[in-house]
Amino acid sequence: MYHQQSERDQRGAAFHEAGHIVVAWSLGLAVGEAEIAIGGDDAKGTAEIQDAGHADLVDQLAVCAAGLEAQKLFDAPTHEGAGWGDYGKMVELMRDLDEQEQLRMMHQGHGRASDLLSAHCAKVERLALALFDKKRLDADEIARLLAD
Repeated sequence: MYHQQSERDQRGAAFHEAGHIVVAWSLGLAVGEAEIAIGGDDAKGTAEIQDAGHADLVDQLAVCAAGLEAQKLFDAPTHEGAGWGDYGKMVELMRDLDEQEQLRMMHQGHGRASDLLSAHCAKVERLALALFDKKRLDADEIARLLAD
């Protein structure tokens, strides 16, 4: 049972990070290395992505939402805590907006992420499967996977 849970969490983390990377890349942001299964937590992952502070708010939110949207698109769940940090970043980005505007913008960010992931689904899958297999990809490996 543990092995199945471990594999499920690693697969979910791989698609989560691949989602962030592909959406950031599609928006013209620089991407670096990525890693999953960090520090004994199979669902933990990270991806180096250029700060999107210069992008419009919907695109910044899309980068945040991309991990969870990729997990949904590819049916790649992990534990329920996945994405909490992403939502925290989204809340921080929208701190000056009223609640109704926050909900509207969050919906737009998720929609933008979903559209970009769907447009580049082969890249997401190729990147996620490589990350699942190797657990860590450097910037050159990611660039090659995105170029194909």
